[in-house]
Amino acid sequence: MRVRFKVFVALVAGVMAFATVAAAGASAPKLKVRLIEYKVTPARDFVAAGKTTVVAKNAGSTEHELYVVRGDDPAALPTKADGSVDEKQVDVIGEIHKFKPGKTESKVFKLSPGSYILFCNIVQKEKDGTLESHFKEGMHTTIEAS
Repeated sequence: MRVRFKVFVALVAGVMAFATVAAAGASAPKLKVRLIEYKVTPARDFVAAGKTTVVAKNAGSTEHELYVVRGDDPAALPTKADGSVDEKQVDVIGEIHKFKPGKTESKVFKLSPGSYILFCNIVQKEKDGTLESHFKEGMHTTIEAS
């Protein structure tokens, strides 16, 4: 009887160890996001709460980046004089740093239930010397995590 119990305990421990390793190796669900002048277009406007891999494709003709901040209204985000979001005054979950046209970058974000704003915060100087804020030009969108 004791031998059977020890075998049972060893079997349960093995199954639990396998399940832990399998769960650790599982990849986070993906959210594809397309960036182009001056739009942020996610494949869907909702994700499951928890870890999500954001896969950002720069389909534009200039560098872009992607910020993820907690919030539901892009117009309510505090901005600087140049039209960019003041990153020090918002709840930044994370960022995919700027990357070149035609490239794809990805990053895992942990999203608790709620609303999030995705935006490009690049400000570039135009040939005539004026500053162009991608955020101010409308390069933002919202998603929900539930």
